[in-house]
Amino acid sequence: MRDHGRVTTALLVIGYVLAVPFTLFYPGFLRLWRRREAWTFLAAQLGAVLITLAFVRKGQALGAVINGGWAVGLTIAYVLEGIKRARSSAPAP
Repeated sequence: MRDHGRVTTALLVIGYVLAVPFTLFYPGFLRLWRRREAWTFLAAQLGAVLITLAFVRKGQALGAVINGGWAVGLTIAYVLEGIKRARSSAPAP
């Protein structure tokens, strides 16, 4: 049972280290949202997935749903913003 706790803790720590700098801190979020660097988006998403997996392993459905929903919501918002930017920067016919 101890090993189960260590794996869950490792998932949470790694997930938070990946996700938090690009979602909760203003400079990191600007890098993710304005500059649209793909690696920042992938790091935040991987972090959210690891956090979700940790909550699933702990048996905490609410935490898993909240973090999984956040990952899905960020993906949808990121894609829609990309579409919007592509349309606004497209040359007029």
